[in-house]
Amino acid sequence: MEGPSLYLAAEQLAPFLRQTIQQVEGNTKVGKERLLKQEVLDIFSWGKHLVFQFPHFAMRIHFMLFGSFEAIVKKVKVTGDYPTKNRAPRLSLYFDNGSIQFYSCSIKFIESSCAKDTYDFSTDTMSSKWNQGQALRRVIAHPNAEIGDVLLDQNIFSGVGNIIRNEVLFMMKISPERLVKTISKYKLSEIIKTIRRYVFQFYEWRKSFVLRKHYQIYRRKVCPQCKLAVVKKQTGARNRISYICSHCQM
Repeated sequence: MEGPSLYLAAEQLAPFLRQTIQQVEGNTKVGKERLLKQEVLDIFSWGKHLVFQFPHFAMRIHFMLFGSFEAIVKKVKVTGDYPTKNRAPRLSLYFDNGSIQFYSCSIKFIESSCAKDTYDFSTDTMSSKWNQGQALRRVIAHPNAEIGDVLLDQNIFSGVGNIIRNEVLFMMKISPERLVKTISKYKLSEIIKTIRRYVFQFYEWRKSFVLRKHYQIYRRKVCPQCKLAVVKKQTGARNRISYICSHCQM
C-alpha cells in the first residue's frame, strides 16, 4: 500500500477515534494483549506507515509489499474495493462500533505519548510540510543511482511505491534505469513536482474506487501512446518490477 492509500485509510478509520478496543485477535507475536482496553486518541499516516496513538504508546502498521486491511463500522464495510482476505489476519481489533483486520503487515509499538513528533513530515509526499527543494537536493546526492531506485527511497519520498514510481516515470518519459546524473536538474525537479501532483490524484481515484482504471503503464501490456508492447522487468538494486515502454521512455 502506498502513501495516498494510507492517508485515505486514516480518514476511513476516523469513526474509531475515542473508541476503546474491546477485543484483540490475530497471529502477530508482538504482544497484542497490551492493546486491550486502550482508547484510540489519534490515527494518522506517514508515508507507508499507519499509526494508532494511545495514551502512553502508539502502534505502527507497515503494509510492506502485499499488506492490506479492511474495516467495518456499524456493520458497513468502509474500506471500499480492497479484496476480502481468506487467510488469517495478522491483527484484528474489535470496538463497540465495528472492527479492523490487518493482513500481511509489520506491527511495531512506539513508546511515545505523541508518536507524531517522531516523524519527519517534510519527506511525506502527502503532507502539507512536504519540502520539494529538500527532495531535489537529496536526489542529486545519488548521481550513480538509477532514478527508479531513488524514487522508492522512503527517506526522500515517503509514501511513494511501485505504482507511483512507474506511473510518474512513464508520464515524464524517463526510463527507471536512467542514472540520476544523466538527467538534468530541471527534469529532476519536474519529476518531483509530478510526484507531488500525482499522489493527490491517486488519493482521489482510490477514494472513488477507480484507481486501476487510471493506470497508464503499471500492469499494462501495451503502451497507451505508441501501442507497442510494454516491457516488464526487474530493475535497479531494489529489483522491483518496472513496466517500461522502450519507445516512449528514454
